[in-house]
Amino acid sequence: MFEQIIAAGPFTTTDNLLFEPLTELLAYATRKCPQLLILLGPFIDSEHTQIKKGTVDLSFDEIFQLEVLRMVQDYLEYMGPDAQVVIIPSIRDANHDFVFPQPAFDLNSLDIRHQITSLKNPGIFEADEVKIGCCTVDVLKHLSGEEMSRHSMDGTPSDRLSRIASHILSQRGFYPLYPPAEGVPLDFSLAPEALHFSSVPDLLILPSDIKYFVKVLSLGGTSEGEEQIKKCVCINAGRLSKGEGGGPFVELKYQGSPDKMNASIIGI
Repeated sequence: MFEQIIAAGPFTTTDNLLFEPLTELLAYATRKCPQLLILLGPFIDSEHTQIKKGTVDLSFDEIFQLEVLRMVQDYLEYMGPDAQVVIIPSIRDANHDFVFPQPAFDLNSLDIRHQITSLKNPGIFEADEVKIGCCTVDVLKHLSGEEMSRHSMDGTPSDRLSRIASHILSQRGFYPLYPPAEGVPLDFSLAPEALHFSSVPDLLILPSDIKYFVKVLSLGGTSEGEEQIKKCVCINAGRLSKGEGGGPFVELKYQGSPDKMNASIIGI
């Protein structure tokens, strides 16, 4: 069984930069001992009042290093060499490149960098033979705002969140929108290869401001003349911090297929 915890930023509440939700998340992970902890930005949120006003004593990169990465490093040192963390940036990260697709964080200065995978945004990686795709741009919210029709041709009811997420799988692209939503710094010179994926991942992680969910999506296709059904678990873990309080994250136990999976959405 492949156990993982998935959480998306912001990781601190709007009234301070103490990163208390992140502290509570890491304490929970310490008790549960997942094989993998996936943290998706923003970490140093450009929309946070203190970051936006610049009323901080440290640089944005220093806050990231001394607060966020220090806590992650302490967690890994406590858990031992088998624990693994994946970190994915967001275009809302004030200490990182404001471009999409976005390069990975440079974490080469860390002592235990072999236990941390720094992933580009969007990105795909494999862990324990499970293929995982991630994108921190709020594509679900953007697709939701652009839908022209929300009813199926035959009149059967359709689950809205599953339908929105299915657009990404059917078009084999992390951001199937043109033109992009306002505020998305899409670089078309990088987009074709960086946003495309050739095969459907086992897990698709899409943090969004819309309501959190974990859903199994089915995508039809043909292979050697025979119809094939590919299943994918789509995860929106919500936001770990909401206003002055905590938010949700996802604990996932995956046993080789979406049919053998157990997911819990837990609040801080």
